[in-house]
Amino acid sequence: MVGVEILPDVSPKLETKSKSKTIRVLIVDDHQVVREGLRRMLETEKDIKVIGEAVNGEDAITKTTALNPDVVTMDLKMPGKDGISAVREIKQQHPSVDILMLTLYAEDFVKEAISAGASGYLLKDSDCEQIARAIRQVSDGLCPIAPSLTRSLVTQLSQVGKKSVSSLLTKRQRDVLKMIAEGIGCKEISTRLYVSPSTVKREIRKILAKLGVNDRAQAVSEGIKHGII
Repeated sequence: MVGVEILPDVSPKLETKSKSKTIRVLIVDDHQVVREGLRRMLETEKDIKVIGEAVNGEDAITKTTALNPDVVTMDLKMPGKDGISAVREIKQQHPSVDILMLTLYAEDFVKEAISAGASGYLLKDSDCEQIARAIRQVSDGLCPIAPSLTRSLVTQLSQVGKKSVSSLLTKRQRDVLKMIAEGIGCKEISTRLYVSPSTVKREIRKILAKLGVNDRAQAVSEGIKHGII
């Protein structure tokens, strides 16, 4: 039998540097000074690119269709169509677009905004790092909510219909969903629950299936609407 010599592979290797995704952002606010300030802040972030601005809800819908952003930062109170109405219409027309509410108004509108389809809720007094992190989180399918609002929101919503709906999820799954709502990633969730990241991902898939949704932002929205969180 003739032996076969396996020669070493000497073909040139292709570099496999993974480029981080650039998140394309549309800023929506009726105050020019706010839009300009937010644009300047975000321009310092290498992975975020502001591709346009809109002055109200109607303008936001038009610009979203024209520019196809990844994330929209949405003001709440604006002349004409308000932010929540715009969120609802944008999500109907462009379900893949993530929307981060960025407003002066606190917990009074959080539930309504999330129920309309917003992926997160932040206050305008947040610093650049917090806003940039929230933009990345909604782009990753998380649902960041301003830390100052999270406790009161969870307390408020836990009073509504919790017993009838919470049976859909196990205690661990409710814990996972709550942490997702707080903007915590899989690795940190696994550390907090003393389980592997693969277990967390498996629990997230079960949560999505039980709630009949496609991503984590929608799961948080359903959890809020039904008082599971």
